[in-house]
Amino acid sequence: MQNMVQVWFGDDPPLSPRSPLTPRHGPGLTDVLLYDQWISVRHEATLVPMQEDISIWLSGLLGVTLTAEHLLEELDNGVLLCMLTEVIQNAVKNCCDPSDLRDFPLRKVPCKKDAPSGSFFARDNTANFLNWCRRIGVDETYLFESEGLGQTGQTLCQRINGH
Repeated sequence: MQNMVQVWFGDDPPLSPRSPLTPRHGPGLTDVLLYDQWISVRHEATLVPMQEDISIWLSGLLGVTLTAEHLLEELDNGVLLCMLTEVIQNAVKNCCDPSDLRDFPLRKVPCKKDAPSGSFFARDNTANFLNWCRRIGVDETYLFESEGLGQTGQTLCQRINGH
């Protein structure tokens, strides 16, 4: 195999996007307060479209009306997550050969449908959903802490984005 040599015939060599010489967007680290404000705005700007996508996706799957503005509050008690497990289980039952489902958890995920937001029952619903996700093989890097949904909610949106 021959070694390849890359030649550039311009005035300046091309910079890769990761090069420290490539101009960056944003205020830089010279003013930490300004940078913190900028990163917060950037985070929010990426979170809103993600919440919109997830709201549309979950609305279609669960047959409920969800909006991006209230998504985190709707997910907070874990009930919609439990409903999601039922939808996935039913879809798997309908599309797969029963002999292929020996290792797939098909039992109902325990869920307290009237769990108040932030309560033990809400965290328990979310923990049951997370345990089910682990049993079907969802990698830990895509999961979140059961109490994390009630505290920030953003973690779920960031992790579910790969739906």
